[in-house]
Amino acid sequence: MKCEIIKDLLPSYIEGLTSNHSNEEIEKHMENCQECKTFYQEMTGEIKGKLPATEVEGLDFLKKVRKNSIRTAALAAGSVAVVLLILVSLFAVGFSVSSKDMDMTYQLTENHLQITFQLKNGHDLTRRSEKPRFIYDDDHKLIGIEDRYRPVWVFNNPFDDVGSSFSLGTELLHQESKEQFTNTLIIEYSDKTVTFVNGELVE
Repeated sequence: MKCEIIKDLLPSYIEGLTSNHSNEEIEKHMENCQECKTFYQEMTGEIKGKLPATEVEGLDFLKKVRKNSIRTAALAAGSVAVVLLILVSLFAVGFSVSSKDMDMTYQLTENHLQITFQLKNGHDLTRRSEKPRFIYDDDHKLIGIEDRYRPVWVFNNPFDDVGSSFSLGTELLHQESKEQFTNTLIIEYSDKTVTFVNGELVE
Protein backbone atom coordinates (compact mmCIF):
# COMPACT_ATOMS: atom_id res chain seq x y z
CA MET A 1 0.00 0.00 0.00
CA LYS A 2 1.05 3.59 -0.60
CA CYS A 3 1.81 5.90 2.30
CA GLU A 4 -1.22 8.06 1.49
CA ILE A 5 -3.53 5.06 1.81
CA ILE A 6 -1.87 3.93 5.04
CA LYS A 7 -2.25 7.41 6.57
CA ASP A 8 -5.91 7.46 5.56
CA LEU A 9 -6.46 4.09 7.24
CA LEU A 10 -4.55 4.82 10.45
CA PRO A 11 -7.41 6.61 12.30
CA SER A 12 -9.68 3.61 11.69
CA TYR A 13 -6.83 1.24 12.54
CA ILE A 14 -6.27 2.98 15.87
CA GLU A 15 -9.98 2.77 16.67
CA GLY A 16 -10.02 -0.94 15.81
CA LEU A 17 -12.39 -0.47 12.88
CA THR A 18 -10.26 -2.00 10.13
CA SER A 19 -10.36 -5.65 9.03
CA ASN A 20 -7.74 -8.22 9.94
CA HIS A 21 -6.42 -8.17 6.38
CA SER A 22 -6.06 -4.38 6.44
CA ASN A 23 -4.37 -4.57 9.84
CA GLU A 24 -1.77 -6.97 8.46
CA GLU A 25 -1.08 -4.72 5.48
CA ILE A 26 -0.80 -1.61 7.67
CA GLU A 27 1.54 -3.28 10.16
CA LYS A 28 3.66 -4.78 7.39
CA HIS A 29 3.95 -1.37 5.74
CA MET A 30 4.98 0.38 8.97
CA GLU A 31 7.73 -2.18 9.54
CA ASN A 32 9.42 -0.89 6.41
CA CYS A 33 8.30 2.76 6.40
CA GLN A 34 9.68 4.97 9.15
CA GLU A 35 7.60 7.94 8.00
CA CYS A 36 4.28 6.11 8.44
CA LYS A 37 5.48 4.51 11.67
CA THR A 38 6.37 7.93 13.08
CA PHE A 39 3.04 9.27 11.88
CA TYR A 40 1.28 6.42 13.70
CA GLN A 41 3.24 7.06 16.90
CA GLU A 42 2.34 10.74 16.78
CA MET A 43 -1.33 9.86 16.40
CA THR A 44 -1.30 7.46 19.35
CA GLY A 45 0.76 9.78 21.53
CA GLU A 46 3.75 7.44 21.71
CA ILE A 47 5.91 10.36 20.62
CA LYS A 48 5.12 14.04 20.64
CA GLY A 49 4.45 15.63 17.34
CA LYS A 50 2.04 17.78 15.45
CA LEU A 51 -0.45 16.09 13.18
CA PRO A 52 -1.78 17.66 10.02
CA ALA A 53 -5.06 19.48 10.53
CA THR A 54 -6.94 16.98 8.36
CA GLU A 55 -5.79 14.06 10.51
CA VAL A 56 -6.69 15.89 13.72
CA GLU A 57 -10.15 16.49 12.32
CA GLY A 58 -10.42 12.80 11.47
CA LEU A 59 -9.55 11.77 15.00
CA ASP A 60 -11.94 14.32 16.47
CA PHE A 61 -14.70 12.94 14.27
CA LEU A 62 -14.06 9.38 15.45
CA LYS A 63 -14.07 10.53 19.07
CA LYS A 64 -17.40 12.25 18.53
CA VAL A 65 -18.81 9.09 16.95
CA ARG A 66 -17.69 7.05 19.94
CA LYS A 67 -19.16 9.56 22.42
CA ASN A 68 -22.44 9.61 20.53
CA SER A 69 -22.54 5.81 20.52
CA ILE A 70 -21.98 5.71 24.28
CA ARG A 71 -24.63 8.38 24.83
CA THR A 72 -27.11 6.50 22.64
CA ALA A 73 -26.45 3.25 24.49
CA ALA A 74 -26.91 4.99 27.85
CA LEU A 75 -30.21 6.54 26.74
CA ALA A 76 -31.43 3.17 25.47
CA ALA A 77 -30.52 1.50 28.77
CA GLY A 78 -32.28 4.26 30.69
CA SER A 79 -35.41 3.89 28.57
CA VAL A 80 -35.46 0.14 29.16
CA ALA A 81 -35.11 0.71 32.91
CA VAL A 82 -38.04 3.15 32.92
CA VAL A 83 -40.22 0.72 30.97
CA LEU A 84 -39.35 -2.11 33.37
CA LEU A 85 -40.16 0.12 36.34
CA ILE A 86 -43.56 0.95 34.85
CA LEU A 87 -44.27 -2.73 34.18
CA VAL A 88 -43.32 -3.66 37.73
CA SER A 89 -45.69 -0.97 39.04
CA LEU A 90 -48.53 -2.18 36.84
CA PHE A 91 -48.15 -5.92 37.33
CA ALA A 92 -46.45 -6.33 40.71
CA VAL A 93 -46.68 -3.33 43.05
CA GLY A 94 -50.35 -2.59 42.42
CA PHE A 95 -52.70 0.25 43.34
CA SER A 96 -54.86 0.80 46.40
CA VAL A 97 -58.50 -0.24 46.11
CA SER A 98 -61.47 1.94 47.00
CA SER A 99 -64.21 0.34 49.08
CA LYS A 100 -66.62 1.43 46.33
CA ASP A 101 -64.88 -0.95 43.91
CA MET A 102 -65.04 -3.91 46.28
CA ASP A 103 -67.71 -6.37 47.32
CA MET A 104 -66.81 -7.63 50.80
CA THR A 105 -68.68 -10.42 52.55
CA TYR A 106 -67.83 -12.12 55.81
CA GLN A 107 -68.96 -15.09 57.84
CA LEU A 108 -68.42 -15.59 61.55
CA THR A 109 -68.61 -19.01 63.15
CA GLU A 110 -67.88 -19.93 66.76
CA ASN A 111 -64.14 -19.35 66.50
CA HIS A 112 -63.43 -18.50 62.87
CA LEU A 113 -63.83 -15.35 60.77
CA GLN A 114 -63.84 -15.70 56.99
CA ILE A 115 -63.79 -12.57 54.78
CA THR A 116 -64.16 -12.70 50.99
CA PHE A 117 -63.23 -9.83 48.68
CA GLN A 118 -64.43 -9.46 45.09
CA LEU A 119 -63.05 -6.64 42.93
CA LYS A 120 -65.66 -5.06 40.68
CA ASN A 121 -63.47 -3.23 38.14
CA GLY A 122 -62.28 -6.40 36.37
CA HIS A 123 -58.61 -6.17 37.34
CA ASP A 124 -56.63 -8.74 39.28
CA LEU A 125 -56.84 -8.46 43.05
CA THR A 126 -54.14 -9.16 45.59
CA ARG A 127 -53.16 -7.82 49.00
CA ARG A 128 -50.32 -6.40 51.03
CA SER A 129 -49.96 -7.20 54.71
CA GLU A 130 -47.91 -6.01 57.64
CA LYS A 131 -46.35 -8.08 60.37
CA PRO A 132 -48.84 -8.80 63.17
CA ARG A 133 -48.67 -6.35 66.07
CA PHE A 134 -48.79 -7.99 69.49
CA ILE A 135 -50.37 -6.01 72.33
CA TYR A 136 -49.26 -6.40 75.95
CA ASP A 137 -50.59 -5.03 79.23
CA ASP A 138 -48.52 -3.32 81.91
CA ASP A 139 -47.47 -6.71 83.26
CA HIS A 140 -46.19 -7.72 79.80
CA LYS A 141 -48.99 -10.19 79.39
CA LEU A 142 -50.20 -10.73 75.83
CA ILE A 143 -53.73 -9.33 75.60
CA GLY A 144 -54.26 -8.87 71.88
CA ILE A 145 -53.05 -9.13 68.31
CA GLU A 146 -53.61 -6.77 65.38
CA ASP A 147 -53.38 -7.74 61.70
CA ARG A 148 -53.49 -5.23 58.84
CA TYR A 149 -54.27 -5.93 55.20
CA ARG A 150 -54.39 -3.59 52.22
CA PRO A 151 -56.20 -4.81 49.09
CA VAL A 152 -54.48 -3.72 45.87
CA TRP A 153 -55.38 -4.18 42.24
CA VAL A 154 -52.95 -4.95 39.43
CA PHE A 155 -53.38 -5.19 35.68
CA ASN A 156 -54.34 -8.62 34.42
CA ASN A 157 -51.29 -10.77 33.88
CA PRO A 158 -51.77 -13.62 31.37
CA PHE A 159 -48.94 -15.56 33.02
CA ASP A 160 -50.56 -15.97 36.43
CA ASP A 161 -53.92 -16.96 37.90
CA VAL A 162 -54.33 -14.24 40.52
CA GLY A 163 -57.98 -13.54 39.69
CA SER A 164 -60.24 -10.77 40.97
CA SER A 165 -61.04 -12.21 44.41
CA PHE A 166 -59.39 -13.62 47.52
CA SER A 167 -60.34 -14.67 51.04
CA LEU A 168 -58.92 -13.99 54.49
CA GLY A 169 -59.46 -16.29 57.42
CA THR A 170 -58.50 -15.92 61.06
CA GLU A 171 -58.99 -18.11 64.09
CA LEU A 172 -60.68 -16.50 67.09
CA LEU A 173 -60.53 -17.38 70.76
CA HIS A 174 -63.47 -19.07 72.43
CA GLN A 175 -66.17 -16.80 73.82
CA GLU A 176 -65.06 -17.15 77.44
CA SER A 177 -61.55 -15.95 76.55
CA LYS A 178 -62.49 -12.88 74.51
CA GLU A 179 -62.66 -10.58 77.52
CA GLN A 180 -58.97 -11.20 78.18
CA PHE A 181 -57.78 -11.21 74.58
CA THR A 182 -58.62 -8.97 71.61
CA ASN A 183 -58.21 -10.13 68.04
CA THR A 184 -58.24 -7.12 65.68
CA LEU A 185 -58.23 -7.33 61.90
CA ILE A 186 -57.97 -4.09 59.91
CA ILE A 187 -58.70 -3.70 56.19
CA GLU A 188 -57.20 -0.54 54.68
CA TYR A 189 -58.97 0.76 51.58
CA SER A 190 -57.88 3.91 49.79
CA ASP A 191 -60.94 5.80 51.07
CA LYS A 192 -61.58 4.26 54.49
CA THR A 193 -60.59 1.62 57.02
CA VAL A 194 -62.72 -1.37 58.04
CA THR A 195 -62.08 -3.00 61.41
CA PHE A 196 -63.13 -6.35 62.85
CA VAL A 197 -62.73 -6.91 66.60
CA ASN A 198 -63.09 -10.50 67.78
CA GLY A 199 -64.88 -11.27 64.54
CA GLU A 200 -67.40 -8.43 64.73
CA LEU A 201 -67.47 -5.53 62.26
CA VAL A 202 -66.98 -2.24 64.15
CA GLU A 203 -66.17 0.22 61.33
